[in-house]
Amino acid sequence: MAETTQAQLKPSATSRRTRAGQGWCIPRTARTFGENLMSQQVWCWGRDVVHPEGNLLIQFGFKRHRDKGPAERSTCYRLDEKELHVCLWGFGMFFGSRQLGGLYLSRFDFIPTWAPVESVCLDLHWPDELPFFTRPRGESQWRRARKLWTQSMRWIASYESWIRENAGIVYRRDCVDAWLRPFVRAEKTIAAWRYLSRQQWNQPNQPLKQTLDQYTFSEKQR
Repeated sequence: MAETTQAQLKPSATSRRTRAGQGWCIPRTARTFGENLMSQQVWCWGRDVVHPEGNLLIQFGFKRHRDKGPAERSTCYRLDEKELHVCLWGFGMFFGSRQLGGLYLSRFDFIPTWAPVESVCLDLHWPDELPFFTRPRGESQWRRARKLWTQSMRWIASYESWIRENAGIVYRRDCVDAWLRPFVRAEKTIAAWRYLSRQQWNQPNQPLKQTLDQYTFSEKQR
């Protein structure tokens, strides 16, 4: 057997850079912030369904797909807009496109999972019915997943902009105030999602808490 040199054992700079780009690397402070923001966002989508002047999700362009079975399970709201496919449930969100695959983001976990699917079946009404979403593998999958990640948060921000224009900031403020754990102020929701969409999380020492606190209620206000 040929002798293996120390240089051969040492990973190259290229391989180290590749592995460094294969992970979400979201700091704990940001993960906690994102989990709370997503939970609040799902609550707000639920309030939009019962708006006094009609279902705002449907007005936005979603179609409602109720479960036909006897059990009480989550209604799916689905938006198909050219190559974009969005599904909303009480337990989370799917965001997919033809070129990039699809991400699933749970209501209770700010670490997305990826699958090579652009859309999901209309009959999904429970988390365990979802296709197999997992951690991306390899440079190509990570690149697509990261693009979807950025686009999904920008999409939520654009939806909130539409809500502000069509239902008003007072309405969204009332939605947030009615939430048991109001977290991000209604006036700051759009900015919060846009801020998250811009982050690569490659600077672990950035003063995250101070930055994120500008979007949230103080302890006295909750």
